Amino acid sequence: MIPRATFICLLSVLLSVGSQTATKLKDVRTVFIGSFGDKPGAGSLRSHVVSEIEKSHILRIAKDVAQADAVLGGKGEVWVKEHYSLNPRSRSLDDAHTVYAGYLSVELQGKKDETLWSYLAPPHSAGENVDRDLARLVVRKLTDAIAAEAGH
Repeated sequence: MIPRATFICLLSVLLSVGSQTATKLKDVRTVFIGSFGDKPGAGSLRSHVVSEIEKSHILRIAKDVAQADAVLGGKGEVWVKEHYSLNPRSRSLDDAHTVYAGYLSVELQGKKDETLWSYLAPPHSAGENVDRDLARLVVRKLTDAIAAEAGH
């Protein structure tokens, strides 16, 4: 009888075989979105990247790694940069506007975990939508790179 832990490890290796089939960026049509880390805002960044990819109509989102041509993962974070008020006498945060900042670094890996493309969305400041802005930038750069390699 195979111990349960050994069985689970063996199963995960077998399931990963045949996934991530792309060897060139132009071959990528289906992407699995991996983790963007565990920092504040990483989950929101991931959700926005998924949404932007779905809107692009160039790539499809795979439900699991086995269905994907490539895996997009990375690290990202969003934080409060500052608060400002239009009233110079106000010291309260209740009526202040919040300015967020963040970054997103992504890597697209294809067959045998080979890096096909990577990008660091530079630290960015914005109102409440810095996560959406970073996701749009990353997806636009990715789809532009795929189109450029494909000759479109």
